[in-house]
Amino acid sequence: MDSRRSVPNLGPNLMVGLWICCGLACAFLSLRLYCKFKRHVLLQYDDYLLIVSWIVQVVCSVLVTLNVAVGFGKHTDNVIREYGPETLVLITLRETIVGFLMTLAIAWSKTSFAVTLLRIMQGKMKVLLWLIIITMNIFMTVGALSLFLQCSPVAKSWNEDIPGTCWHDFNMIAGMFSSAYSALMDFVLALLPWPLIWHLKMRTKEKIGVAVAMSMGICAGTTAIVKCYYLQRPHGEDFFYEGGNLITWGSAEVATTIMAASIPVLRVLVRDIRESVAWVRDTGSFRGALRSLRRKSRGISGQTAITGQEQQILRSNDRESDKAWSGSGGITRTQEVHISFDNRVDADDLGLNVDRAEFGIAV
Repeated sequence: MDSRRSVPNLGPNLMVGLWICCGLACAFLSLRLYCKFKRHVLLQYDDYLLIVSWIVQVVCSVLVTLNVAVGFGKHTDNVIREYGPETLVLITLRETIVGFLMTLAIAWSKTSFAVTLLRIMQGKMKVLLWLIIITMNIFMTVGALSLFLQCSPVAKSWNEDIPGTCWHDFNMIAGMFSSAYSALMDFVLALLPWPLIWHLKMRTKEKIGVAVAMSMGICAGTTAIVKCYYLQRPHGEDFFYEGGNLITWGSAEVATTIMAASIPVLRVLVRDIRESVAWVRDTGSFRGALRSLRRKSRGISGQTAITGQEQQILRSNDRESDKAWSGSGGITRTQEVHISFDNRVDADDLGLNVDRAEFGIAV
C-alpha cells in the first residue's frame, strides 16, 4: 500500500476550490464582455481592471497547483519526509508570491466596481468614491507588501534558516486591517447606488431588481470577513496543511467581486432572453424570437423599431399621394421625415433601462 495515500492531504480539495472560483469568474466576466461587444459598447477602465484581476487569479491558481504537486496541503512533517526540507523553501516562496498577487487582485477587482459607479455619480458622491478607491488601494498594497517586509533580510520571509529578524505580527495586523477595510468598503459600495436608483422613473419592482443586482458586492464583503478569521494564524507550525483555507477564501473573494461587478450588466441579457422566451410562448415563432434577441443584443431599442414602422406608413402614403398629384399634372408634394433613435448608453451597462437624461450626465 502506498504510504502517501494514507497521509492527510487537503491539496486536491484546495485545487478544486481554486479552479472552480476561476471558472465561475471567467464565465461571468466572459458574459459581461459578450454583452458589451454585442451592443457595440467600448470597454472601459472597469472592464480592464476585472480582466487583469482574473488573469492574476489564474496565475495564483497555477502557482498553488505547482505547490500541491510537491506537498502543499499535507502536514509539514510529511512534506519533509516525502520531498525533503529544501522543498519547504520553494513552497513558502510561491505562497508568498500568491498572497501578494491575490491581495492586489482583490483590490483591483473592487476598484473596478467603484470606477463603474464614478460614471453615474455626481458631486459629493464622486469625492467619496475617489476617497474609497485611494484609501482601499493604499491599505491593500501595504497588506500585500507586508508579506515581504515582515522580515529582515527579505529572503527570511520564505527561508527561516537565513539569519535575521521577523515581525510576523506586523504582517498579521496589516493583512487583517486591509481585509476588514476592504470588506467594509464592499458594503459601502453596495449601498451607494440605492439613492440614485430610487429616484429614477422606473417601476418599484424594477428599481428593487436593479438595486439588488448592483449590491451583490455584499457577497464579496462576506468572503473578506471569513478570510480575516484565517488570517489570524497564517504562521502556525503547520501552515502547509492549514494555509489552504486562507488561499481558497482569497480566491473566492476575487471571484465573488468579479461576479458581483458583472451581474448588473448581465441583467440586460437576462431581460432580453426572458422577453424572447415570452415571444415564443405567445407567437409560437422561434425564429422571430431569435431575430428579436439579435436585434436587442445590437442595442436596437423599441423606440427605433416603432419609428421605422411609422416611416414605412408615411412612405406608403407618399406614394399614393404622388400618384394623385402626378395625375393632375400640377404640383408635386414632398414631405420631410425625421428619424430619431433611443439614446441608451452606460445605463444598460449597469442593467438600468433608462435614458441618459435620467442620469443628467454623459457617461
